[in-house]
Amino acid sequence: MRTLPIRDISRDPAFQVRERLDPATVERYARVLSNGLNMPPVSVALVRGVPVLVDGWHRITAHERCGIREVPAVVVATDANPSEVLWIAAEANLKHGLRLKPKEVRVAFRAFIRARKHIIPKGRGGREALRLMPYREIAQALGGTVSHGTVFNWMRQDFPKIAARYGAQDTPWDASGAAGRLTTDDPEEAHLRAAMAAVDSIRAATRGVKDAERRGEVIGAVEAMLAEMRSGGEWRLPEPLEF
Repeated sequence: MRTLPIRDISRDPAFQVRERLDPATVERYARVLSNGLNMPPVSVALVRGVPVLVDGWHRITAHERCGIREVPAVVVATDANPSEVLWIAAEANLKHGLRLKPKEVRVAFRAFIRARKHIIPKGRGGREALRLMPYREIAQALGGTVSHGTVFNWMRQDFPKIAARYGAQDTPWDASGAAGRLTTDDPEEAHLRAAMAAVDSIRAATRGVKDAERRGEVIGAVEAMLAEMRSGGEWRLPEPLEF
């Protein structure tokens, strides 16, 4: 641990997981400092030699509120790149402090993937191979604040190319890697995910059909299927996600 001048610490909003500071928390920390008590050190990562704040935004603001110009700090990374810094910040906020909002957890998820934390080594034949971390384990890495089904959806929406690499290796109903083994108590949910996977498969396969007549054959079949689905029972579009 070391003491750093606050002015020397970079507070780049790009590495702040939370949307905004909580005024009540800053005020509470300021009262602690005003009473002569100490706060835990903030965490910084060195990016090209510059200390970048990754954990302690409320604490450092409280120090400023009290007119304190230096803070105790711990260097958690000495040669970090921007992707790593954001995940370090996200991980710290997932472990303690104010609970992250759903939108902020999604920022943490993106930081996790961009930092390539979803790629883990797996021993094979005496050599190190790589494998993709199952969605359930990613959800656990995010503090268990969201389900692995939510992680599955976020991956498809935010990182479709990476989601395609997972393929049948990992689905919300089979996070163990054995495709087709249902582990949910909700059979309708399993059918929903299977249907969505089939839609993705149709979309991907159709990109390879260039002949107009053949494309028309696919489109006609899909339109007939849609008509049958609409007449099969009541339906409504889901509400958009608030992320």
